[in-house]
Amino acid sequence: MKNSEFKRIKQKIQQVDPIRWWGDDYDVRFYLVNQLKKIKNKNILDIGGGIGIISSELDSSNFRINLDFSFDDLKKCKDKVDSEIETICASMTHLPFQDNVFDYVISANILEVAKAQDIKSNNVQIKNSVKEYVNVETVLNNANLVLKENSTLYITTPNNAYFQGSKMNYHELKNVLRKNFRNHKLWFYNSFPRLSKKSRKLNLANIFPKFLSKVLSDEQIFRKMLTKDLGNEKNSVWFYVVAVK
Repeated sequence: MKNSEFKRIKQKIQQVDPIRWWGDDYDVRFYLVNQLKKIKNKNILDIGGGIGIISSELDSSNFRINLDFSFDDLKKCKDKVDSEIETICASMTHLPFQDNVFDYVISANILEVAKAQDIKSNNVQIKNSVKEYVNVETVLNNANLVLKENSTLYITTPNNAYFQGSKMNYHELKNVLRKNFRNHKLWFYNSFPRLSKKSRKLNLANIFPKFLSKVLSDEQIFRKMLTKDLGNEKNSVWFYVVAVK
């Protein structure tokens, strides 16, 4: 990706549906797209893909399926984003596929939605002092089932230590990953400190990436934004996960 790619993808989203804009010029999903661009001639499922922005950035040689519960979003995907993307209206907790059919599955900012549903429905259990969420477990278990052996799930999700709401926290995410994937790696994304919760001017997570964009390439920015798993609740903005079945 070049620096202009950030703006191009942002403009694409805003032209199709401004409400679906990711809200951050250096959202972790830009990095995810950058990693996915190299994939060719594979079967790829995007769970909760919405209007299909991420799927539309994948190479067209792939067989791409955008699964979402919103018929309106899927219609926008077909009509305004990329008509070649296959769309399926279904729930992220009930995937209508046979086992072992996908080379890659994408779960971009979906786990926090599943967690919010669990909190609302009181589908929460506590085991070994860690909260477990039924829908979150189901999403990852289903992703595991539809993946071929040795195939890959990509996850992005906000870090609750930063947002301090109902997002996934580090220990919840690590726990559910361990239960569903024998091999996974987690990174923190954008761990620049927030010196004040009230002032954006004192939030380096907002300021520093914009500064970096003036002097570094996209690849260099991504390397600055990624931090290895430190085994704690480090106050990064997002988590980025690669899990192998």
